[in-house]
Amino acid sequence: MLSAPQRDLIRDKGTKLGRMLIGLLFFAGGMSMLLMQGPAATAAYFASLSIPLSGVIVWFVIALKIIAGLAIILGYRVGLAAAALIAFTAAATIAAHSDFSDPNQITAALKNLAIIGGLLYLMAYGPGGSNTARLTAK
Repeated sequence: MLSAPQRDLIRDKGTKLGRMLIGLLFFAGGMSMLLMQGPAATAAYFASLSIPLSGVIVWFVIALKIIAGLAIILGYRVGLAAAALIAFTAAATIAAHSDFSDPNQITAALKNLAIIGGLLYLMAYGPGGSNTARLTAK
């Protein structure tokens, strides 16, 4: 069991680190789509999922992941960024991980639901640490 000072330390530093790690997941994913995989390859994948206008949608997804991920990392407008990423993650789960006859798809869908759970915590409790009141008021 943690002592009161240990709990306070985790509430301050641990919540900030957790928020940054959640943001990093999206930021790094968006940067990877942009720089490593490339928008054209990502758009082709979207098209294989029957996503309409995949060549346009890919740019919205890249921008969302980079901007909202960075906002969460920095602790700026965390609730808004988390809400946008919840909508995106739910849509991505439905579009790409709904074949429940495939155990890998079930695992991916459950992982995305866990990410949505973490984003809900961010919406509810803000960026964490001593800056919570200041940053959530924006």
